[in-house]
Amino acid sequence: MAIGPSAVERWPELSTQELRAQVAKLVSARLPGDHAVWQAVRRHPALVARIRGVLSGLAASAAGSKDEAMQKVWISKARQALDVTTPAPVRTARKPVAKEVPAAAEDEAPDRVLDFAQPEPQKQPPKVIPTMLFQEPS
Repeated sequence: MAIGPSAVERWPELSTQELRAQVAKLVSARLPGDHAVWQAVRRHPALVARIRGVLSGLAASAAGSKDEAMQKVWISKARQALDVTTPAPVRTARKPVAKEVPAAAEDEAPDRVLDFAQPEPQKQPPKVIPTMLFQEPS
Protein backbone atom coordinates (compact mmCIF):
# COMPACT_ATOMS: atom_id res chain seq x y z
CA MET A 1 0.00 0.00 0.00
CA ALA A 2 1.42 3.39 -0.99
CA ILE A 3 1.64 6.37 1.31
CA GLY A 4 -0.56 9.15 0.05
CA PRO A 5 -3.59 11.19 1.13
CA SER A 6 -5.96 8.76 -0.58
CA ALA A 7 -4.28 5.77 1.12
CA VAL A 8 -4.63 7.44 4.52
CA GLU A 9 -8.41 7.33 4.09
CA ARG A 10 -8.19 3.51 4.34
CA TRP A 11 -5.88 3.47 7.40
CA PRO A 12 -8.67 3.46 10.05
CA GLU A 13 -9.71 -0.02 8.84
CA LEU A 14 -6.16 -1.48 8.99
CA SER A 15 -5.10 -3.92 11.67
CA THR A 16 -2.54 -2.75 14.21
CA GLN A 17 0.30 -4.62 12.49
CA GLU A 18 -0.56 -3.20 9.07
CA LEU A 19 -0.93 0.31 10.52
CA ARG A 20 2.43 -0.07 12.26
CA ALA A 21 4.07 -0.94 8.93
CA GLN A 22 2.48 2.08 7.23
CA VAL A 23 3.42 4.45 10.06
CA ALA A 24 6.99 3.13 10.02
CA LYS A 25 7.16 3.98 6.29
CA LEU A 26 5.64 7.40 6.97
CA VAL A 27 8.13 8.13 9.76
CA SER A 28 11.10 7.09 7.63
CA ALA A 29 9.81 9.26 4.75
CA ARG A 30 10.35 12.33 7.00
CA LEU A 31 7.61 14.39 5.37
CA PRO A 32 7.11 17.98 6.58
CA GLY A 33 4.21 18.66 8.97
CA ASP A 34 2.22 20.58 6.36
CA HIS A 35 2.39 17.74 3.81
CA ALA A 36 -0.90 16.46 2.37
CA VAL A 37 -0.45 13.05 4.03
CA TRP A 38 -0.22 14.60 7.51
CA GLN A 39 -3.20 16.83 6.74
CA ALA A 40 -5.21 13.73 5.76
CA VAL A 41 -4.16 11.98 8.98
CA ARG A 42 -5.16 14.95 11.15
CA ARG A 43 -8.69 14.89 9.69
CA HIS A 44 -9.31 11.59 11.56
CA PRO A 45 -9.02 12.12 15.35
CA ALA A 46 -9.35 8.39 16.10
CA LEU A 47 -6.58 7.62 13.62
CA VAL A 48 -4.35 10.27 15.23
CA ALA A 49 -4.76 8.52 18.59
CA ARG A 50 -3.91 5.11 17.06
CA ILE A 51 -0.86 6.56 15.32
CA ARG A 52 0.37 8.07 18.61
CA GLY A 53 0.21 4.59 20.12
CA VAL A 54 2.07 3.11 17.15
CA LEU A 55 4.74 5.82 17.45
CA SER A 56 5.22 4.92 21.11
CA GLY A 57 5.65 1.29 20.10
CA LEU A 58 8.16 2.24 17.41
CA ALA A 59 10.14 4.29 19.93
CA ALA A 60 10.18 1.36 22.36
CA SER A 61 11.31 -1.08 19.66
CA ALA A 62 14.09 1.30 18.57
CA ALA A 63 15.49 1.42 22.11
CA GLY A 64 18.88 -0.23 22.29
CA SER A 65 19.44 -0.40 18.54
CA LYS A 66 22.33 1.33 16.80
CA ASP A 67 19.86 3.66 15.06
CA GLU A 68 18.02 4.60 18.25
CA ALA A 69 18.95 8.30 18.19
CA MET A 70 17.98 8.73 14.54
CA GLN A 71 14.70 6.84 15.00
CA LYS A 72 13.77 8.93 18.05
CA VAL A 73 14.38 12.15 16.11
CA TRP A 74 12.17 10.94 13.27
CA ILE A 75 9.46 9.80 15.69
CA SER A 76 9.49 13.13 17.52
CA LYS A 77 9.14 14.94 14.16
CA ALA A 78 6.16 12.69 13.36
CA ARG A 79 4.58 13.52 16.72
CA GLN A 80 5.07 17.22 16.02
CA ALA A 81 3.43 16.76 12.61
CA LEU A 82 0.39 15.26 14.36
CA ASP A 83 0.19 18.33 16.61
CA VAL A 84 0.34 20.89 13.79
CA THR A 85 -2.79 22.97 13.56
CA THR A 86 -3.82 24.95 10.57
CA PRO A 87 -3.20 28.62 11.24
CA ALA A 88 -6.18 30.90 11.49
CA PRO A 89 -6.59 33.28 8.58
CA VAL A 90 -4.75 36.52 9.14
CA ARG A 91 -7.00 39.53 9.43
CA THR A 92 -5.71 42.55 7.63
CA ALA A 93 -6.51 46.17 8.43
CA ARG A 94 -9.51 47.42 6.60
CA LYS A 95 -9.18 50.25 4.14
CA PRO A 96 -11.31 53.36 4.66
CA VAL A 97 -14.72 52.98 3.11
CA ALA A 98 -16.16 55.89 1.18
CA LYS A 99 -19.81 56.39 2.08
CA GLU A 100 -22.12 58.08 -0.35
CA VAL A 101 -24.03 61.09 0.95
CA PRO A 102 -27.69 61.37 -0.06
CA ALA A 103 -28.47 64.09 -2.64
CA ALA A 104 -30.57 66.14 -0.18
CA ALA A 105 -27.68 66.59 2.22
CA GLU A 106 -25.12 67.55 -0.43
CA ASP A 107 -25.26 71.29 0.41
CA GLU A 108 -24.26 70.97 4.05
CA ALA A 109 -22.10 67.78 4.00
CA PRO A 110 -18.78 67.13 2.23
CA ASP A 111 -18.78 64.97 -0.90
CA ARG A 112 -17.60 61.81 0.90
CA VAL A 113 -17.30 60.65 4.47
CA LEU A 114 -14.38 58.35 5.25
CA ASP A 115 -14.78 55.70 7.92
CA PHE A 116 -11.46 54.77 9.56
CA ALA A 117 -12.62 51.80 11.61
CA GLN A 118 -9.68 50.19 13.38
CA PRO A 119 -9.78 46.42 13.88
CA GLU A 120 -9.30 45.17 17.41
CA PRO A 121 -5.71 44.15 18.09
CA GLN A 122 -5.37 40.40 18.50
CA LYS A 123 -4.50 39.43 22.04
CA GLN A 124 -1.76 36.86 22.43
CA PRO A 125 -1.63 34.57 25.43
CA PRO A 126 1.12 35.39 27.91
CA LYS A 127 4.35 33.50 27.44
CA VAL A 128 4.92 30.63 29.80
CA ILE A 129 8.07 31.05 31.83
CA PRO A 130 9.46 27.74 33.06
CA THR A 131 9.97 27.32 36.78
CA MET A 132 13.59 27.00 37.85
CA LEU A 133 14.64 25.16 40.97
CA PHE A 134 17.97 25.74 42.61
CA GLN A 135 19.59 23.45 45.13
CA GLU A 136 22.14 24.46 47.68
CA PRO A 137 25.48 22.73 47.30
CA SER A 138 25.92 20.09 49.96
